[in-house]
Amino acid sequence: MADIYDRSRALAVRMLAPRDRGGKGAEMSLLQRQQGAYDPVTGGATTITVSHAGSAFRDTYKQDDIDGTRIKQGDVKLLVSPEKLDGTEMPAPTTQDQVVFDGKTYTLIAVSPWNYAGLAVGFEVQARA
Repeated sequence: MADIYDRSRALAVRMLAPRDRGGKGAEMSLLQRQQGAYDPVTGGATTITVSHAGSAFRDTYKQDDIDGTRIKQGDVKLLVSPEKLDGTEMPAPTTQDQVVFDGKTYTLIAVSPWNYAGLAVGFEVQARA
């Protein structure tokens, strides 16, 4: 039997799904950079960008929250689903990852996971264009 945390995760996945799938979100791509294999010719490792197709809901910050240092004018809050569009686990976003949402590329400034009893229910991220 599913417990309250599993039901919370399922609810987040349903609500953050793209609108054409019955949710309130939109499609997005999480772009994460990873170190590739060592190249002895160049003496370094290559950088590979991995794209993860998922969904998120975009929200704006209240004017009172914008302080000009931590949160700047134009920053957005994205609520990211814990699952990719194909139903597999979304890797945890980290700062300096990028998100392509609604045709615009954002850099992640801060990430707050919704982690209940060790279960990733979603991610709240601060993103800057």
